[in-house]
This record gives sequence, C-alpha cells and structure tokens, in this order.
Amino acid sequence: YVGGNGQYFWCNQCYNELDGNLPIELSVELSVKKADLTKKKNDESHEESWVQCDSCEKWIHQICGLFNTRQNKEHHSKYHCPKCLLENRKKPKGDTQQPKPAGAQDLPRTILSEWLEKHVKKKVDDKRRELAEEKAAAEKISTEEALKMVDNGGAITIRQVTSTDRKHEVRDLMKARYAFKNYPDEFGFRCKCLVVFQNLDGVDVVLFALYVYEHGEDNPAPNNRCVYISYLDSVHFMRPRKLRTTVYHEILIAYLDYVRQKGYVTAHIWACPPLKGDDYIFYAKPEDQKTPRDARLKQWYIDMLTECQKRSIAGKVTNMYDLYFSNYKIDATAVPYLEGDYFPGEAENIIKDLKEGNGKKSSGAGGKKKKKQTKAKNNNRGTRATGLDEDALAASGIFEHKSLEEGGRDQVMIKMGETIQPMKESFIVAYLNHKDAKEEDMAVPEDIVKCREELAAKNTSSKKRDASGNTRDIKSLKVKDMMSLKDSNGRPIKLIDDDAEEMDCEFFNNRQAFLNLCRGNHYQFDELRRAKHTSMMVLWHLHNRDAPKFVQQCVSCAREILTGNRYHCNTCPDYDLCEDCYKSPTANRGACTHKLQAIPVETNNNEDPQAGNTSGLTEAQRKERQRNLQLHIQLIEHAARCKSPHCTSSNCAKMKSYLNHGRVCKVRASGGCKICKRIWTLLRIHAQKCKDTVCPVPQCMAIRERIRQLAKQQQAMDDRRRQEMNRMRMNMHSG
Repeated sequence: YVGGNGQYFWCNQCYNELDGNLPIELSVELSVKKADLTKKKNDESHEESWVQCDSCEKWIHQICGLFNTRQNKEHHSKYHCPKCLLENRKKPKGDTQQPKPAGAQDLPRTILSEWLEKHVKKKVDDKRRELAEEKAAAEKISTEEALKMVDNGGAITIRQVTSTDRKHEVRDLMKARYAFKNYPDEFGFRCKCLVVFQNLDGVDVVLFALYVYEHGEDNPAPNNRCVYISYLDSVHFMRPRKLRTTVYHEILIAYLDYVRQKGYVTAHIWACPPLKGDDYIFYAKPEDQKTPRDARLKQWYIDMLTECQKRSIAGKVTNMYDLYFSNYKIDATAVPYLEGDYFPGEAENIIKDLKEGNGKKSSGAGGKKKKKQTKAKNNNRGTRATGLDEDALAASGIFEHKSLEEGGRDQVMIKMGETIQPMKESFIVAYLNHKDAKEEDMAVPEDIVKCREELAAKNTSSKKRDASGNTRDIKSLKVKDMMSLKDSNGRPIKLIDDDAEEMDCEFFNNRQAFLNLCRGNHYQFDELRRAKHTSMMVLWHLHNRDAPKFVQQCVSCAREILTGNRYHCNTCPDYDLCEDCYKSPTANRGACTHKLQAIPVETNNNEDPQAGNTSGLTEAQRKERQRNLQLHIQLIEHAARCKSPHCTSSNCAKMKSYLNHGRVCKVRASGGCKICKRIWTLLRIHAQKCKDTVCPVPQCMAIRERIRQLAKQQQAMDDRRRQEMNRMRMNMHSG
C-alpha cells in the first residue's frame, strides 16, 4: 500500500492495523487517511531516465553516467559522459576540468571515525602483505613483486554521519509491573552511525554501515556503561572481496577498543539475520549476495570477539541466559533494556500473558477451557508454561508462594529463561577490559592466554623506534591522543568530539529514515552501477543536509522538478507537472482533467548555517555554532511560553514574529522559505528532546508523532525478528 506522494509504504499486516478513522501523520505538512492508500503489487519496474552528453551528444542512462539530477538547475547544467571525461584527461591540453564533487573524504572527521580508519588501514596493509607473502612462496618470486600483483582495491574511508542523544521509553506493562522498584520510565543513550566507503573506479561507494547505542555512566541500572551493537549491514562490492570479513571485523574490534577506553563495561549483541524481504540499512541489495544463516552469523561474531580477547580488549564472553536468566535471585529489572533488542518486546508479551492468565483463574467453570486456549496462544508466541501448577503446589504446602513484592521468583524471568535457553548463543554479552574491570570478568580460556603471550612477544620484536628511540605503533595509540594528531605536513587534524557535539542528520539519525530516503528515491544497491549512483546521491545529501529529501517527477516529460513551480493534482495519486509541460498545449497530461495547484519548489541556493554541515568550520567555529544553536532553542522555548506583551527579553518579540510567520507562510519550508527552514531545524531539534505531555512550542507534538511513527516501523521489524526466532525454537523443540 502506497501513499504520501508515493514516498511511504505499508505492508499488509501494518495496513490492517491502521485505524480508518484517524489521519496518518507523515510529516508536519502531510497527512493521509487509510482510504487514500493505493494497493500495489511489488513487481513494478521503473524505466530508467536518460541524459545526453554535451560533448559526444550520445545518450546514456543517468545511473550509468552518474548524473546528479539534483544539480541540474533549470535543466541547463552541462554534462560530460564518463568516456568523454577520460578522453579529455588524456589530452595534453584538455579543456578546463570541472570541479570534482565533494566526496567521502570531505565529510567531517570525528575522533571515533579517525580511530577506526587508522586501525582498518593498518589491518588492510598487514593483510595485503600476508597475501603477498603467500603468493611469493607459491610462485617463487620476491615479496615486493608479489605485493605489486596483489589487488589493492581502493582507498577505504570511514566517516561518522550522526551522533545524537535519544531516549528509549519503557513499555507500559513493564513500567507498571516494576513500578514498586522505581524502575526508570526511559533510558537515554547516544546513537552513532558509521559509514564505510571504498573508492571503486574513481567513485566513493557505500559498502558498510553500523549503528551503535552507547549508554553512559549517567544512565540508571541496568543500562549503566553498556554498548549495544544495534544494526550493521553491507553490500559485497568490496575489492578484493576476501577483505570484507577482515575489514568489518576490524571495525567492530577497534570500536570495542575505543569504548572500553572510554570506560564502558559490557557490549551486547543480538545475532539475528534479517528475514527474507527485510532490509536492515541498505535498500535492495544484490540478488546473489547471500544472507548468513543463524549459526554462521553467531560464529562470525564469536570469531570477532575471540580476536578481541586475544588483543586484551575483551575478557569473558557469555550470553544473556547464563548471565541473567539462570540466576533465580534476580528479576527482570537486572536485564539491560536496550532499544531494538529481543528482551523489551518479549518481556511485554510475557507480562501481558501473565496478566491475562491471572484474570482467568477466578472465572469459574469456564476457567479451565480458557486457560488451555491461553496456553496454546502462548506457545505460538514462543513462551511456554513451566509445566507445573504452582498454585496447586503452593496450596499443598510443598512450597510457599510469594509475590514479586515479597521477594518471590519473577515469573517473567522464569518464562523468558525457558524461551531463550535453547537459543541462548544468539544473545551475546562481552565484558570489556576497562580500567576498573573486575578480575572474574576478565577470565579467558587457556588458549587465549597463550595467544596473548605470543602476540606480546611478536609485537615487542616487530616494534619500530622513532627519532627519540621510543617504540610506538598504532596498537599503543590511545583515544586521548587522538585530538593531538597531525597530518603529513605537521598541521593539526580537525576532529569533532562526537561525544561532546551533536551531529544531527535527519535521514541517518535512524536506519528507518535512511531506508525511507532510499525507497522514496529508488536509491538501490542491487548492482554496482546502482550502488555507485546511490552513493553519489547519499554523499550529495550528506553535504547538503538542508536540501529536500524527495523531489517530484513530471508525469509528462519524466524530468525531476527542481525549480520554479510544480503543478500538483490533489485528486490523482502522484501527479505533478513541471512548468514547461503545464504551459505547453501539446504536453501529454494523461487522463487527469482536474484543476492543478501551483506549488513553489524548494531550492538550495544558499546553505543554511543551521543545517548541520560543519565540514569547513574550525574548532572554535564549531563550538560557537553549537552554542548559538542551544541559545536559539532556549529562545524559541521561551517565546512559545511567554504571554507578556512587554517581555524583558530583547529577542523574544523577534522570535514570536518568526513563529507567527511559520503559521501564516504560504511558501513554507518545503517551498524554499529561508525563515521557515531555519525555524523548522530548531523545532525538530527541540522536539527530539522534549518530553512535555502538552508542549506549547509550535509543531512539537506533530514532529514527535512523526518520530514515534518511525520508531513503530523499526519496532515492527524487531518484533518480526523476535517472533521468527521463537517460531524456529518451537520447530526445533517439536522436532
């Protein structure tokens, strides 16, 4: 089911759950009803657009020719196809080259991204030398010759695209059940997204993305000082392909090394492959790319953590069942409550089943029949009864039945323990070797101890000395040293402290927003040529974060409408005409005969300083920008609440006029109004942190509702993953 200008999609299950009487808020300016959604079969193939080269006048697919339609202002931008560009570069005195578009290396660098990139570069160099030595031994040539023959692939660039503070709200039943223990209403965490590019044939291609959630020391128990590897995804275009596991393992290993130096205690991983038809981060991956099975994915993570143990980054590696559910003395409040994890959703289901079961025990003669139905229902969900009638045992005096408040055993822990015990290896917990780590948490097998000794001896013998005679290599580099790094010319490297500064990116703040961006614009990764074009467009969006995320296409000439007005039909779905076709009497308008509404198209001529692009700013300028941003947000919150006509704040009246402008403006942010765009950015940042039940700040409630809708989409996928794991467990149990 499709709606909202063809940019939003619902599967059958989610469509059936929609309330037909309530509007669906897609954005501040866009809402639809269930009846407006169009049913479509997922087998449409869109014809690719073409572009003509201004040099050879040949036509080429826009995707193959890496043509950026978003820069084709007024449809008069000069374009040269790749063949003409190559021929021009070979000439001794070629035409003046066009400026190269901003690439992956031009994105802002953070302490974390620089840390990961340095470790990955060293690991890749070591791997190449290892492959060269194997080749030299097999073909009886020198190592240097073999090194030249080993495929170098392309330069790998790692960038952090978002770092924002978020809140994970505890679900209602969990909150109510453990209210007597003052269980928190929410848990704050830092969401970070890292993206890996490789330069393939001169083009930076997105190959890997990772979302991590960091719960700091200011978090209440049980989430205190833990990190969650939330989602990771990749496409198999890396060159050479055999480097994929090496690079991706090294990213995770270096990340765990980074956070353990920051004082984090545990790392949590739910090893669960995506379901067929689901995309984690990248939209439409290659058909020949295999999805790892459950056992292989678990082993992939265990191999990575074993390497962490060998390098003394991690100590004991265990699982959630052994750590929490096998201990009868603790209750569910001791289990970390992590967004996107298995535990929150399953705990909510079990609590619901327990409440329904307790209500049916006093239902009289029909109680037994209803109880059997409930039990069958529970089994379908993956939770099963203990097999003992505990009320009968308590009545007979065999054991004393205590409530949870009286210190009795927590039924949630018992039932969930039984559920996850057969698949406990999928819920990995690793203790990190931080400075205050307990000795029992650092226990490792004997073979790991021997590997550590061998590795220490090897590192001592292979270390190089600097001019002062001191030994130093990448492995001795500390996180605290990163801010003092210098480039090859001795100049300080500009690095953003991703823990201190907010890095807001609307379409990368969560994976669902990025998926929606790719789906709505047909940014696909199923072929290398598409992955190159998609990566080019993703980079363009990252360098132009205030630009519109979606643009409409003219139904007559099939060109994207980037400037002037678009003429939209409010009756026909996804119907827009560009200005030229609207004025042309010969343009093919199809079957639409309705009156069209002229809507100004947002342009991106002047970049908004509040849009989040900080790549060219100095350290002082970045700090000043953050300070100004916070002051503006405080001012907008004050102005929304202030009722005095003679406020003592000199800027209050000015901000009130801006807010009033937002209410009456006909152009709005989507139409290119600069004032609306700036106010919208401030409102969005405020709404992400606001927790007021009723907030007077304009649009705050609508923006928060949109954020909740994205969270529900993500939660729906997490629930499907959890239910599939439970179904597989039940099949194993019955078999």
